[in-house]
Order: sequence, then structure tokens, then C-alpha cells
Amino acid sequence: MDHNLKAAPAAAAEKEEVLFQWDHQIKMLFNATLWKTFFAIFGIPLTLLGLFLKFAVKVPTVFLPMAGIFAFFFVIWTITGIIIDLMGGFFARYVITDKGIYFASGKKERAIADVATVVGVLAGSLGATGAGLLARSEQDASVEWTKVKKVKVCAGSRYIFIREGFGSKPIGLYCNKENFDQVLALVQSKGKR
Repeated sequence: MDHNLKAAPAAAAEKEEVLFQWDHQIKMLFNATLWKTFFAIFGIPLTLLGLFLKFAVKVPTVFLPMAGIFAFFFVIWTITGIIIDLMGGFFARYVITDKGIYFASGKKERAIADVATVVGVLAGSLGATGAGLLARSEQDASVEWTKVKKVKVCAGSRYIFIREGFGSKPIGLYCNKENFDQVLALVQSKGKR
């Protein structure tokens, strides 16, 4: 198996047939999937925390600070999206084999994660160090066909979400006009719905 992905160490022992592979530059700023993730990560917890503080602790003006925190992260997210998109987006490499799906990010993304970790350590910032380590852990992923539990298709944005099960690291397949139908057919023939 030679598809240059570190995400497949366990599968490397067996010969795999590569069915399809492609590279994709993932844009961030106008990516509806990433914005949904942003609102799920920041909006839902801040709203729940605000409701808890409002009714359980009886803090009357709790939503103003929560809105400020949300606005802060919104601005950071937007600025990050502008910078990433101006640099061409995130590089992603996908490989679909007869055994599963593999994802790996590019050298630039790995270097950015490493730099964030080192800067965090040198600055003594646990937050920056944690962010760098988290980014590094998201560089590679794989899902075996036999373990696929969920497949969600967003045809309008040519995005296919694949997960093994709750708590597992999913893979989001960003396709282009030319390969979306072929990738979707492969996923539907191999994965479970």
C-alpha cells in the first residue's frame, strides 16, 4: 500500500487496492460545514452556560458577557478564515481503498500545528500548547468500511461525512464537481447508511 498516508498503519500489513484518490484545498471562510461546527462548539455551550447561570445561580445580566465571549471567538474564527483562504486553504489528501478511507493533511498544516505547539510551550501558554497538540492530532484519520456507522451527504456543498460511531474521529470528504458522484457511489457501495 503506497498512498503516502500515515493514517493507515494497521492496514499496511495487508495489501489494499486503491479505488480512488484526490487532493483538495479546503476553504474556511465560506464553508457552511465549518461554520456549523463553529456554532456547535461555541454557540451551544455558551448558551447552555448562560441559561444555567441565569436560572440556577440567578445572575441577571449573564447573557451580555456570554455574547461578548461568543463575539470574541467569532472575530478570531473570521480572521483565521480570511488568512487561511488567502493562503489557498487547507490541503487535504483522500484515499479510498477496498479496506477503508484515509485522510491526511499537508506539510504546511503539519508545520503550522508544530509551530503553534512550540510557541505555546515557549510562552508558557497551556491554551496555545493544547491548540497546537489538538491540531496535530487532527492531521490524519482513517475509517474502515466494516466499522462505518454513519454516512451523511451534503450534495450542495459536495461534502460526505463518515463516522465509525459515537466518540470516534470522523472523516469529512470534500469533493469537487468532477469526482463527487464517483466518490459518493463508492461510499454508498462500501459504507453503511
